[in-house]
Amino acid sequence: MINDLYQKTKKNPGFAVQKFSRLLVKGLILNGANVISLSNPPITRKGGLLCVFANEFENGVKFRYIPFVNIPILKSICVFVYTFLYVFFWGLFKKNDKAILCDVLCISPCMAALIASKINRTKSVAIVTDIYSQMVSQSVSNLDSYISKQAGRLQNWYTKSFSEYVLLTEEMNEIVNPNKRPHIVMEGLCDNSISDEMINTVKKNQSTTILYAGGIEENYGIKMLVEAFRKIPYDNISLVIYGHGSYVENIVLISKIDERIQYRGIAPNNEVIKAELEATLLVNPRFSDKEFAKYSFPSKNMEYMVSGTPLLTTKLPGLPKEYYPYVYLFDEETVEGYTYKLIEVISKNKDELHLYGQSARQFVLENKNNIVQTSKIIQLLC
Repeated sequence: MINDLYQKTKKNPGFAVQKFSRLLVKGLILNGANVISLSNPPITRKGGLLCVFANEFENGVKFRYIPFVNIPILKSICVFVYTFLYVFFWGLFKKNDKAILCDVLCISPCMAALIASKINRTKSVAIVTDIYSQMVSQSVSNLDSYISKQAGRLQNWYTKSFSEYVLLTEEMNEIVNPNKRPHIVMEGLCDNSISDEMINTVKKNQSTTILYAGGIEENYGIKMLVEAFRKIPYDNISLVIYGHGSYVENIVLISKIDERIQYRGIAPNNEVIKAELEATLLVNPRFSDKEFAKYSFPSKNMEYMVSGTPLLTTKLPGLPKEYYPYVYLFDEETVEGYTYKLIEVISKNKDELHLYGQSARQFVLENKNNIVQTSKIIQLLC
């Protein structure tokens, strides 16, 4: 459904969020849980006035889609009411064997499910992948900024009411869990469906290729990465960029000046993964000293590592030190520091880069795959 939505609209339907949720659900099933996925598809205003979807059953998961009237505010009300009623009646029987897991960033369904769980006394688990107040872009309009801030206050309020928490970093616990209820840190999920055979059959690019995929925001270090790359005095090299954000127009303009830079926009995850497999080096330039960095573990880091292509990243506060032996790290978060480290890494022998990338892949496959990670959630509930 997500791929179909993208083909129809050419807009990002939330590929990163959908992948995280899919891996979460798949891992829970492989740990013996029965899973019902209750969600409202990310339909744009052009998707019609009344949105009703047939429920699906695929790979052991029951997908139950929330019907709604596709008008702002009214849509949120529809989602809230339907979710509340469904979770309330679902949780009335055998409640000791049930739990709800909520993405706290999905405000209407999350609040409805949480309230229903309080009434029928079902366990409620908050999946916290970001702090909402840290996500507001500086480039949005004053009205959008105001709405986002109010949503952030609302989200911060109800997030503190869950019975258990699944967090991406330990630093999140102080903000979202002031009552010190049970919690685990699960920094991400590794997709083990990228097989060794798939990696071995993909041919690396002949020229040196550095790839970045993620938010195109100045705060994420993309501007500094581009400036650092432009200082590399090599011709047979390229910087490939996927994603969307407020800095896109600048990237497009720069790519016309420096043809080594390729902006490829938004693309389905399978296309991005193929590009990651073909690349020489994957990079995450996100600044480690920003406030939001304490509360994030970029899901791309996990995807990068499982690809078997080496990763160069900053020392994010949310990156546990157990990862350090498996990734290259920027020593200095300046243009000169980025340039120096990029040249140092891409100058390494291809066999050395290959072995380094493979060791990172092995580490996340063994320790961070979605079966291992979601087993921690099962243990938390038991």
